[in-house]
Amino acid sequence: MGGYGRTIAIAITAAALTLAGCTNPDGSYNQPGTGATIGGLTGAAAGQVIGGNTRATVIGGAVGAAVGGAIGAQMAAQERELRSSLAGTGADITNTGSQLRVILPEAVTFRTASSVVDPGFRPALRAVSDSLRQHPASTVRVVGHTDNVGSAAYNNQLSQERAMAVARELIAAGTAASRITVSGRGFYEPITSNATAAGRAQNRRVEIVITPTN
Repeated sequence: MGGYGRTIAIAITAAALTLAGCTNPDGSYNQPGTGATIGGLTGAAAGQVIGGNTRATVIGGAVGAAVGGAIGAQMAAQERELRSSLAGTGADITNTGSQLRVILPEAVTFRTASSVVDPGFRPALRAVSDSLRQHPASTVRVVGHTDNVGSAAYNNQLSQERAMAVARELIAAGTAASRITVSGRGFYEPITSNATAAGRAQNRRVEIVITPTN
């Protein structure tokens, strides 16, 4: 067991051992942070379904809060590692609270109209693959996007080919192919307006979306 899974197992054990100390006089429990809050609500619901009583709900909530907090902590740790290893490459990392999104702009990843990864950017993708191998309890979606210049068919194909090229680099660097799914979204999911050259440049990108599985 590694990465997210090991931390979560420890967190569940800790929650079970410290449940009495976590509850408030009114029977509620503390929720330290967004990840814990989401986990707590999920765990509480599961506890209610399983046990059908208040005690089961409290236990489920405490375990869920611990699990949510552990996942959040692991995501934050991976985010820091990625920011450090990708510093200066032009890649950007966003932590949404439930996913890590590594955004690869066309300008640093591909040459214009090409779906071949620029050789100078391959070390950055190896660094992403290293991070994925160190944190194995997650799925990976590689999604290509374009601007709106050209036909829909052309952009759909280009975005798909670019996503495939990035996925191949990750797999070649050691990420298990079974963890990766690939899609091309063409110009259908812009992150800003295509009305300007700067906006179109932002929309031409590949995103590596990392989602914890447990």
